[in-house]
Amino acid sequence: MSYKSVVLLGASGNLGKLTLPIFLDSDLSVTAVIRTTSQATFPEGINVVKSDFNVESLSKVFEGKDAVISLFPILSLEAQAIAIEAAIAAGVKRFIPSEYGSDSTNPDVIAAVPFFEAKKKYLDYLKSREDAISWTGLITGPFFDWGLPIGIWGFDLINKKAELFDGGNTKFTTSNGAQVGRALVAILANPAKTANKLVSIESFTTTQSEVLAVLEKATGTEWERTEIPVEEVRAEAFKLLSEGDVANGGAKVIASVVFGKEALEDHTHLGTAQWNKELGLPSETVEETVQRVLKSLE
Repeated sequence: MSYKSVVLLGASGNLGKLTLPIFLDSDLSVTAVIRTTSQATFPEGINVVKSDFNVESLSKVFEGKDAVISLFPILSLEAQAIAIEAAIAAGVKRFIPSEYGSDSTNPDVIAAVPFFEAKKKYLDYLKSREDAISWTGLITGPFFDWGLPIGIWGFDLINKKAELFDGGNTKFTTSNGAQVGRALVAILANPAKTANKLVSIESFTTTQSEVLAVLEKATGTEWERTEIPVEEVRAEAFKLLSEGDVANGGAKVIASVVFGKEALEDHTHLGTAQWNKELGLPSETVEETVQRVLKSLE
């Protein structure tokens, strides 16, 4: 039987903004919890509750709710520990932790991105509490249509320049923001099928070279190309992190994982096609997504 009510944590952040329209378009009763000091605003149709983010406060908000979804960014995951305990205390049926992106259960991913260990820690804890609450970990790859216009995937859409990492031919699995939202809603609609499992979905699996070819066709011009060794990006990333520049260092670390020759973000072996089918997710293409993003910049 599908779940009817969900609480979103961290919904004022990037992932929340990408997925909220899908939640609003669903039959779910949606509550967003924000800190008492937050000035975040939400669309009509979202029940907004302020909390001190302690177990007692959150458990009161969670009472009677079917599921809690964490949309916290990785730098705010400490709040997830409190949320899990509150969810258990309130009798919540399902907790979806802030997994998304990469497969944190893959040791090679953790070795490449050590701060992803925090995600694995909470996933492991939820596995140990399956007697009290069920969980689902959602693996999506990077958020393609969010990152494309801001240059994270190596493309300068304004100046028509491309940075190709190690030749640009590494496959990576990626999801558009709305697809992530659709997957979350579908998980709640199929609780038995998704209980205590890692669910891997996608919009498509592609390469930088394929994306560049689509961009050149869509813009009717040849782009300027620069080849960049991934090892240089990785070295610069950890230098920035050691200097305390978490934002830029973190972005470069993730780029080095997505585009490195190890192809750690190619999730096709995780059954993405089958999960897309099981959850009833639509097919999406690089071409359609690029056209939509370019149109949004006009």
